[in-house]
Amino acid sequence: MQRSLISCNNFAKESYNDFMKENINYYFIQPLNDKNFHCIYQLSATQLYGVIFRILKQEQLAQDCLQEVFVKIYHNFERYDPEKSQPLTWMVTIARNYAIDFYRKKQLPIADDFDLSVIDDEQIQLLEKLEQAENKKRIIDCLKTLDNRVRDAVFMQYFHGKTYAQTAKIFDKSENTIKSWVARALPKLKNCLEAL
Repeated sequence: MQRSLISCNNFAKESYNDFMKENINYYFIQPLNDKNFHCIYQLSATQLYGVIFRILKQEQLAQDCLQEVFVKIYHNFERYDPEKSQPLTWMVTIARNYAIDFYRKKQLPIADDFDLSVIDDEQIQLLEKLEQAENKKRIIDCLKTLDNRVRDAVFMQYFHGKTYAQTAKIFDKSENTIKSWVARALPKLKNCLEAL
């Protein structure tokens, strides 16, 4: 039976979380062409933008950097090793490293909350755990262990690519409060996924 696959051009928002990883993995094993790479872009741009924005903290710079990151991914596509990491984790690592270099080259002012080593390493580790989860139920079970507001904040950050400022506005809380929620939640999520 031929495998059913949602077209990236008609990718419904409500289907995003259920099918994102499966589709990215699918397109990574297809021949590299403009159509397949366009689908990879559509399926991963939100997550990569979130990683980049947390480093650069400027929307236009983050958008510019995102485009350069996808050029780099395209040119390094053949170097991807499925035995070392999942496709999304590989792309997040490229995005993070490129954004750090971009940050340094632009000599951007260091914000009070600038902390690459903690936030971004935690994000990559969480992505790895989510990708290794055998099914959606495992992820949901672990998310249910969090306080409702914290769970929603984590979901917005890592599944919808929201920035801290955007999430803070939604919850009518300060950015520092959202950062604190997320920082406490990440280790709990990772430990839960490892234990299941």
